[in-house]
Amino acid sequence: MDDLAYFPSGTETFVGCLSSGLRMRWYERGPIDAPTVLCLHGFPELAVSWRAQLDGLADRYRVVAPDMRGYGGTEAPTRVRDYDLDLLVRDVMELIDALGVDKVHLVGHDWGGAIAWEVAQRHGDRLHTLSVLNCPPLQVMLRGLLRPEQLRRSWYMAFFQLPYFPERLLTRDPEAVVRKLFRGSAHNLEPFTTEQMEPFVRQIRERGLPGLNYYRASALRLPRRLRPIRVPTRLIWGMRDVALGTWFTDPKLYRGFVEHFDRVLIEESGHWVQQEAPDQVNRALREHFEAESP
Repeated sequence: MDDLAYFPSGTETFVGCLSSGLRMRWYERGPIDAPTVLCLHGFPELAVSWRAQLDGLADRYRVVAPDMRGYGGTEAPTRVRDYDLDLLVRDVMELIDALGVDKVHLVGHDWGGAIAWEVAQRHGDRLHTLSVLNCPPLQVMLRGLLRPEQLRRSWYMAFFQLPYFPERLLTRDPEAVVRKLFRGSAHNLEPFTTEQMEPFVRQIRERGLPGLNYYRASALRLPRRLRPIRVPTRLIWGMRDVALGTWFTDPKLYRGFVEHFDRVLIEESGHWVQQEAPDQVNRALREHFEAESP
């Protein structure tokens, strides 16, 4: 089912096959000839998680939000290895090609942020800027797990490695699960009304949670060395995040591989920062884009 009714007016839905054959759905709003902003969501979200950015940035930008592999109206392969990071990066590059642009302002949150970090390391020539919300690079995340406090916060990553049981537990009562995942880990509860959470509930009810395979596939690969990122990079962080510690905002962690790094810290927001603090996030994104206008 299409989530278009949950987006601001003027949003359009597109469905197409990427060059790899993956069928993907994405949403767009804004002038077709404006600079493109590509927004990648995380777990267990959907493109609709970016509705406030499509609403707030589309006056000057072509804002695009896809349902990522395994989510919403995009195909969900069944094998764990079909969610390998290399394939997730390839999806993004093929979508950029399908949009008919050379470069984008790339924005990612949670797992979408992890993918965005990888795209910037491997394909920085296709980006104007990089903006990542509440997610460090996977290599930095692994180092963070050496902290007992972060290890405690990340217990769910180990739980998601189990076969079958996480799916059975998390799909037994979709309404309760979505309420716990979003409202239970948010600081600002206002965006997470029953109506606004309905697309996430419906996704679990109708499709389950193939996105669990992002975690499983990442555990099957050895981390790669961090590569230099030369595009202007902004880290935006909701400081009340219960899953990821504020130590991931330390600029020293990014020194040596991110040439142009800055950060915006949003005090009164939890993990779902683009939904909890949309005005502040939109302002931080717009400032970042305009400083590097193509």
